[in-house]
Amino acid sequence: MLEQVEFHGGELDSAMYPPLRDSGDKHSPNSLFHEDLPASPIPSEGGDMEPAGLCAPPIPGLFFVPSLLLPLELADKITEFCLKHYFNRPGVNQIMLFGAASDSTPWSGLPPILLELLASMSVLLQPSLPPEIHALLFPRTPAHARQAILNLYHPGEGIIPHVDLLKRFGIVGLSLGSSCVMQFARVDEVDSTVCPKHIFLPERTMIVLPGDARYAWIHGIEKRTTDLVADADTFRIVERGVRLSITFRWLLPSEDVVGLEA
Repeated sequence: MLEQVEFHGGELDSAMYPPLRDSGDKHSPNSLFHEDLPASPIPSEGGDMEPAGLCAPPIPGLFFVPSLLLPLELADKITEFCLKHYFNRPGVNQIMLFGAASDSTPWSGLPPILLELLASMSVLLQPSLPPEIHALLFPRTPAHARQAILNLYHPGEGIIPHVDLLKRFGIVGLSLGSSCVMQFARVDEVDSTVCPKHIFLPERTMIVLPGDARYAWIHGIEKRTTDLVADADTFRIVERGVRLSITFRWLLPSEDVVGLEA
């Protein structure tokens, strides 16, 4: 079981450092873009790579703008910080952080660099999101604790298709260091021959998954070292590198304690 990791005055509490885990598909019951609930594999034709588009497929609640990128300087600073402070031991590939539910607590729970990231994402995403979704993701006065999940993926690793937890909401994810292809399929079509939707997530892009995109669709990432991307009238092979995934989501009361899922 993963342990809670918190920041106290900017110092990492080593006594609460997560245990080492083997590489491969991520198996955490508390992480987004990682299998939260058991799900059937997304069907694929003949086991061959399906081309991924550069634009978001027509999935209700899915918000993705491929040209909207986190500034390179900030992306590099965040990557360097995370690799130095969290992924500095062999085999460590997931870190979970919990923020405070309000400003009244004596500690923020999240390191300043992640708070800077949230502020930047809020500004970047505001023009592209409906006001109610933006207010859910970036409320002026937080009413719930925020969870940050950091995952490090090497080429060939993937995410088992899953439906996200019901007690987590306000999801926004960021890819750093490498691109990947995420695939979606309706929950009621996972056992059919209907092909899933594929979306290419370039490095430094953000994806938002509220509503049906989270609960009526499963999402995952196949274990591959390359991805096939449809670009205009051509196709190209894109090699995967080491990818740092950062996911933020709000928690309902008591959900900042790992392992309490019903």
